[in-house]
Amino acid sequence: MFFRLCLIFCLMYSLATANYSFGKEIKNEVDLESINSSIKAVINNTSIPFSGSVILLKQGKPILELQKGNGINAESKFVIASLSKQITATLILQAVDNGKIDLSDSLNHYLYKSSSPSEKKYDDSITIHHLLTHTSGVQPLGKPNLFAPGTQFKYSNLGYSLLGNVLEQVNSQPFDKQLSAFSAKNKLDGIHASVGSIKNIQQTVSELATGLNEINKLTPSNLIINASQLPSGGLIASTSAFASFQHLLHSRKLISPESYQLMTQPHTKIKFLWPNMSYGYGLRINKDNNLTEYSHTGYVSGYMSMSLHYPEHEIDLVMLENLALNLNDLDRVFEIHNQIRQTIQRHLKVISSK
Repeated sequence: MFFRLCLIFCLMYSLATANYSFGKEIKNEVDLESINSSIKAVINNTSIPFSGSVILLKQGKPILELQKGNGINAESKFVIASLSKQITATLILQAVDNGKIDLSDSLNHYLYKSSSPSEKKYDDSITIHHLLTHTSGVQPLGKPNLFAPGTQFKYSNLGYSLLGNVLEQVNSQPFDKQLSAFSAKNKLDGIHASVGSIKNIQQTVSELATGLNEINKLTPSNLIINASQLPSGGLIASTSAFASFQHLLHSRKLISPESYQLMTQPHTKIKFLWPNMSYGYGLRINKDNNLTEYSHTGYVSGYMSMSLHYPEHEIDLVMLENLALNLNDLDRVFEIHNQIRQTIQRHLKVISSK
């Protein structure tokens, strides 16, 4: 009888402990339904004009897909603006992994291997690392550097265009062809590198949404994408295709662990609308309240964009828009971005603090 009572007690204790642990796990899980509802409320209740597509993923699987705007659907594609930099940085790091690029080598080393001594060159102390982190101070050829490379942060579209030139040199292939091969290899059919006016691009990328600018009224964008803009801000994607790229990237399936660590490492502090931000390679980085965030935003004529990744929770958000708000009020331009970011962080920080 004594041993039977002991056995019953042990079983009851084990069950109680298991139930407590199970309840604790459930309590600490992310409330995805609440996040979904909050994002929908932001988009549907905003007084600010919005036209675009939003996708939220958990472990690479869509848990929310939302579209709003005339003609916008799940297949719609957008100019992703500066989200392009994440893809360019990934291609650079793939070349590093293949031994074609050394991050500490100078820009001139790759662009002017066989040039004459009298040819105009960039500051010889600018390295690939400086270009990736926006710390190069690079100016157009013939103009002096803004500052000594590595001493300051200055956001530079030119810097990422030059990274595209470096890729063309080391891979002996135009950037758009490299992007097409990258997309095909990784089954990212919804990502494109196309040049020309929006109307001309729509002849081959029929799902590309026409960009709108908010001036006195909504006006079609006159954006023309040239080859030099592709690496810095001219790529085109659907939300699902860019989210797939982002999931592959943060699942360590596109670059080596060493390169991924370099990409997601804070290399320089930056001033941005969001506080406590640093920059890695093609990514903004924030670490507050035990929550890590890798992000970027983008703005070109007719289009805006935002991507967020939270590694501790394996959550991704991609928002692509075909409406560029008036730049006279930057707080208003990024208000929807801020609200969505804040609602996701509010839920995740509660979990992270437990």
